[in-house]
Parts: sequence; structure tokens; C-alpha cells
Amino acid sequence: MPLRSWLKTCTTVVFVLCASLVASVTARAGTINITYSLTGMGTVTGMTSTTLDLTGAFTGSIDQANPAKNAVWNPVTYNDVSQANLLTGFLTGTFSIAFANGEMLSGIVDENVSAIISSPTGTGPFTQTLTFTAGTGEFAGVSGSASGTGFVGEVTGTVSGSGTLTAPGLITPEPGSIALVLGGLTFIAVRYRRRRIN
Repeated sequence: MPLRSWLKTCTTVVFVLCASLVASVTARAGTINITYSLTGMGTVTGMTSTTLDLTGAFTGSIDQANPAKNAVWNPVTYNDVSQANLLTGFLTGTFSIAFANGEMLSGIVDENVSAIISSPTGTGPFTQTLTFTAGTGEFAGVSGSASGTGFVGEVTGTVSGSGTLTAPGLITPEPGSIALVLGGLTFIAVRYRRRRIN
């Protein structure tokens, strides 16, 4: 076999091997920044002298940097079941978020509703933290949290905030591994080109 044909064959084999290596580059769970905005209302389902049981139903959006993904995700439906402590002004419970594409996200909701409890009209501002603990589809194995501020009016309530989501389904390749593979491919290409010129 002539030297030129042999070099071409070797180079092709090396390129195929490198392509396989790129396909098997170590990946890590992706982390994305999100913002959210919800509108709805809570309903009182029970009460004692020190606690208030509530359910919440809201609709809105959860957005990230990818507009195409936002179009698939939204609108979202948010529901929670919680209990407010009338003495401390803190509320805790569980929430679930249904995305437009059918995927789910759930976790724990914590709020400071002391301003609402002390208000004679039952209205006022509150702060909220959502801690993500479970999900389906791309949110399976999720972790992360988001924090926001809101206001409960006489008819509706609103809340908005931001945070991060981390999940294996949100895969991003390791930058160091990609740089190594690309560097190797570039080296091979330069060597092959020099041999062709000579």
C-alpha cells in the first residue's frame, strides 16, 4: 500500500476513534438559571387557634435562557398544600408544578407570611423559597431552589423570583474534556495537512 493511502487510512481511523471519544465525553448534570412569575390565590381549608391550612392554585411561567425551551415549558400550573403558623408567621408545605409539555417538578415551599397574618384585611407582602426535590422527564433527579417575593391581594396573589435548577436531564458536557478532544483533533488535522503538503 502506498504511503499516501496508508496515511489517509490511518487518519480516517483516528478521526473515527476521536468522534467516538467525543460521543463518550463525560457529562455532568446541567445547571440552569430560571425566573418564575405566578398569579393565583390560596384557599383556607382548615383552622385552629394557632394554624391555618391552605391550598394554593396559580398559573404563570418559568423561563430560562433558551427561548425554544420556554415555549415548550409554558404556561405552567403551580399547586401547593401548606400550613401557616399564626404565632410565628411562617408557612411550610409541598408544591407541584405541571409544565405545558407534561413534565412535573415538585418540592417544599417555605414562606414568611407574617405581614399577611397581622393585616386586618388578610392582604400584604410575603417572601417565598421553593426547594426542588423531585421531577419527571428532564427534571428527574432535580435539585436546586428559587426565591421570590409576592403580594396577596383581596382577589388574587402574585409572586415572582429566580433561582437555579440542576438535573441529569439538563446535560452539559465537561468543558475540560471537550477542550482535550478538540485539541487532539486539531493536532491530527494539522499533522495530516503538513504531510499532504510535503
